[in-house]
Amino acid sequence: MTVYPEHWLQELRNNSDIVDVIGDYVSLKPKGTSYWGCCPFHTEKTPSFKVDAQKQLYHCFGCKKGGNVIRFVMDMERLNFPETVEFLAKRAHMELPLLDNHDEAVAQKKRRDR
Repeated sequence: MTVYPEHWLQELRNNSDIVDVIGDYVSLKPKGTSYWGCCPFHTEKTPSFKVDAQKQLYHCFGCKKGGNVIRFVMDMERLNFPETVEFLAKRAHMELPLLDNHDEAVAQKKRRDR
């Protein structure tokens, strides 16, 4: 199993603005501090899909899907986690971390699993 260092994943999320990424898939219109559009996960006529640029999260009030930029790409592209990380890293022009010496990431995962 591929484990990425948490600090690197945070940098990837910071470099992958959710409004820009989702805007590649959905036509978004600004309303106040958020962006709204029709949900790409189900058929609808009235926009119920909200993207919060400040919190870097999305939520559909119709189908209840939500999450961060990684979750969105996983669901839209039907990719697993490592494939999604690689996809976003390429989009953000970031190099994937070398995982030969990833003791810190493995220790963090063990703590989370406990």
